[in-house]
Amino acid sequence: MSILKPVEKQRVAEEIVEQLRSLILTGQYPPGSKLPPERDLSKRLGVNRASLREALKKLEHLGLVRIRQGDGTRVTNFMETGGIELVQHLLPLAGRNHPELIRDMLELRRIFGREIARLAAYRASPDGLVRLKALADKADAAATPTELFEVDFEFYVALTQVAGNTVMGLLINTVREGVRSYMPLLANLTASPEAVRAHHRALLDAVGAKDAERAAKVADDHLRTGAELAARMGGRSELSPQPLPAA
Repeated sequence: MSILKPVEKQRVAEEIVEQLRSLILTGQYPPGSKLPPERDLSKRLGVNRASLREALKKLEHLGLVRIRQGDGTRVTNFMETGGIELVQHLLPLAGRNHPELIRDMLELRRIFGREIARLAAYRASPDGLVRLKALADKADAAATPTELFEVDFEFYVALTQVAGNTVMGLLINTVREGVRSYMPLLANLTASPEAVRAHHRALLDAVGAKDAERAAKVADDHLRTGAELAARMGGRSELSPQPLPAA
């Protein structure tokens, strides 16, 4: 039975990318394997060769395949060739194919949040503090865990902007959509609503006082709780948080 299916004429290249990307990320086309020849692939997908080539070029740009004359299109090891943008496509597959990704995402969030809080305390402007306070107020009014998680995420986006590091800002923008697509699960892997809101106020106070070490500790204590909760809920030792250096 073919694992490929014909695609609709609208968004042809994008739909081809979505199908092949999913098959590669779930291991149905493992690293080192070759995709079917273009003629066969275009026939099975029901698309023309031009659309297929456009899609394959996009997959190559993502670091998922290598196209070589005489060798065809070979799947690469995306852990060696891919970029951070793949996270948003891996997160929906986390439970089934990459369960450790939830742990890794929470670990990144903890490290990132801790250091962003430290930088923000050094660099916060009055306007930045106003933005953070507005988001803390919004969190107080959030009615559901998912809504609160989204505001919490936006709080850290704003904190990143306050910190003034362009590369970190682009990094959080890259993973934002992936986090949003998996938000219902991630929203349940965080502290209680009261603890989230209290952490916003404590962090805002530390950043406003330009106390970098206190800000880093407030962020680290809060984000460590989410990582520990994920391990308990998963009930799997391989998902337990890894030790991190002290803040």
